[in-house]
Amino acid sequence: MKAGFVAILGRPNVGKSTLLNALLSKRVSIVSPKAQTTRDDIVGVYNGKDLQIAFIDTPGLFDGEEALYKRMNRNARRSLSGVDAVLYLVDASTKDLEEDITLLASIKVDAPIFIVYNKIDLVRAPEALAGKERLGASFPNYPLIEASILTNFGLSSILEAVKAALPEGLPLYPEGQISDKDDQFFAKESIRQYMLRFLHEEVPHEAAVLIKKLEKNDGGYEIEAVIYVEKPSQKAIVIGRGGAMIKQISMSARRDLEKRWKAHVRLDVRVEVLKNWRADPKLLSYLGYDGK
Repeated sequence: MKAGFVAILGRPNVGKSTLLNALLSKRVSIVSPKAQTTRDDIVGVYNGKDLQIAFIDTPGLFDGEEALYKRMNRNARRSLSGVDAVLYLVDASTKDLEEDITLLASIKVDAPIFIVYNKIDLVRAPEALAGKERLGASFPNYPLIEASILTNFGLSSILEAVKAALPEGLPLYPEGQISDKDDQFFAKESIRQYMLRFLHEEVPHEAAVLIKKLEKNDGGYEIEAVIYVEKPSQKAIVIGRGGAMIKQISMSARRDLEKRWKAHVRLDVRVEVLKNWRADPKLLSYLGYDGK
């Protein structure tokens, strides 16, 4: 059989997590219209006939001064170690390809790189052609695949291209395993997902979730979580008037996890202030952003 690792790279909000979920027909990575939704490398395992692909969803590549964002960028690039192929996503509707061209030129791997020209449905034919010609001139050896991931257009082409690049080998993960992440990770990400959905401006990006307790028993799951923010004003926003916002986030996350695990979930979430956590390496490691 063919088996290997494939890294999914690109700028923030180009559809990397949406691509992973679409390829697996399961929600492994949370998605949001807001940039920097993904903070961790996440492996999603695709199984086909005589085929296993471990797709690595990565944080968006961009310049950020905080220690958190530097670690996210470092982790994204570290995911390239040992991969058998790279999918680099480009937003076809973007007006300026210079940043993508710079980032693509900075990717140094022996594995083949495929450019996935996503959101092709959002641009007119002349603009799409101009963008493809610009990318083709800069990277003539990188095959370009047109896609509209939200409509599933191009998914079969992506799979065919990746399969051809993979080596023969044994399965990388046991049958039935869809991710390298554990229950604590999915509990944390579910809470983050609804923070991104219900909170506005920068509050979700300046917050972190830590699972203090997760126990599975005959009655289901018992989870205790803490949302850390950097300022008291942010704590008030996350809690909301009369506790309405934290209740909405908690209830939505609980239902999401019950659907995922098909079991009852008791979820207790509180909010605490942890000043400057995004800039403190020790606090980043405490919150799980250790760069490993």
